[in-house]
Amino acid sequence: MKKMIVMAALALFGTQFAKAQVQKGNFLVGGTLGFKSNTVKVDGADNKTTVSDITLSPKAGYALSDKWMVGVFVDGTFGSTKKEVGSLETKDKDNFIAPGVFVRNYCQIADSKVYFTSEANVSYGFGSTEVNDVKTFKTTGIKANLMPGISYLVGKHLMLEGNLGGISYENLTDKAEVGGVKTKRSEFDFNFIKSFRVGASFLF
Repeated sequence: MKKMIVMAALALFGTQFAKAQVQKGNFLVGGTLGFKSNTVKVDGADNKTTVSDITLSPKAGYALSDKWMVGVFVDGTFGSTKKEVGSLETKDKDNFIAPGVFVRNYCQIADSKVYFTSEANVSYGFGSTEVNDVKTFKTTGIKANLMPGISYLVGKHLMLEGNLGGISYENLTDKAEVGGVKTKRSEFDFNFIKSFRVGASFLF
């Protein structure tokens, strides 16, 4: 009798466990929070520059299969750059809001609730820059990212997510508030160690 109860319990657990996975037709609603900070010092001097960024990214997606999901998101980046040259200190602030689209691949580890993920996304946004509380530039342009990560499914609906940096590209145009002069800039960045994102999503 005890053996039958144990086997029934294991069967029930296995059934629930099997259902706890990404499936075709699932909708995802959630987001991530990211932080990046980098300090550059000049040898033999008291000069240094500290760059910090906080990123908020709500998103919604649809699972095409148990491996692929597509969706939309909005990246909000809020940064600051602090420059110290001797006793002189300046502080720049910038913000950038960028709606976009993403595609994500899920690779389930055996039959566990853990997934390795890889996400590619692209967005177009706008923002501004202030120097010592004076607005100096307006910014528009494209950003793209390729981000590896890991996800853990808690129960059937809650998914905890983490991304450790990745590869990013941006092509932006800065327009000066005074004179209207435009400056274009583009940059590739490999930031696997310098940044991270954590978040949570709901599957239903």
